[in-house]
Amino acid sequence: MKCKSERSTSITRRKALQGAASLLGGTIAAAHLGTFMSRAAVAATENPAPQFFNQDHFQLVERIVDIMIPETETPGAHAAGVHHFIDLMLSEWASPARQARYVSGLDDLQQQLRDIAGQDFVSTSPEQQLAALRTIDEQAFADDASDTFFQEFKKLVLFGYYSSESGATVELQYEALTPDYKACVPIDDIGRAWFWLGFSYGL
Repeated sequence: MKCKSERSTSITRRKALQGAASLLGGTIAAAHLGTFMSRAAVAATENPAPQFFNQDHFQLVERIVDIMIPETETPGAHAAGVHHFIDLMLSEWASPARQARYVSGLDDLQQQLRDIAGQDFVSTSPEQQLAALRTIDEQAFADDASDTFFQEFKKLVLFGYYSSESGATVELQYEALTPDYKACVPIDDIGRAWFWLGFSYGL
């Protein structure tokens, strides 16, 4: 594990919040983020109707977040209510231009997945869904990729999950007050790391 001492390469939680909020065309304070995450957690158990998405888009987003971060020995993105979080953010926080981008982007994504799977994405088997989404992921992050929508969407999914209680305190070993400062600790010693220190986009 390498330590990054250069100030310019460090990624703070504040910068991460600002960067992810910019994906929706604005900025967001940590207090507002906490409110959204709390509401999303409640929605995950009560499963209310989406506020922004139509039913087709919501089902697509719900399935994709579950594939991206599935439940294992720790809660996944679906249990954390990430699909509801994205719906709330788009409904109440995103700029009109960003809202329109997500509608058209999900329309395109839905068609691409349908073309790859040969039928409606959410109706296919979990294995077919994973294979189709892997194909989209590889295309979106290829060196010559021109459409950045899926990149932005995936960042928002990761942001939503690792800002949730389960993502930050169960999946990651977050401590609000650390007992002592350790500048550089091998990953094998702690098992997990704080998300904002860096992450991989690969599924």
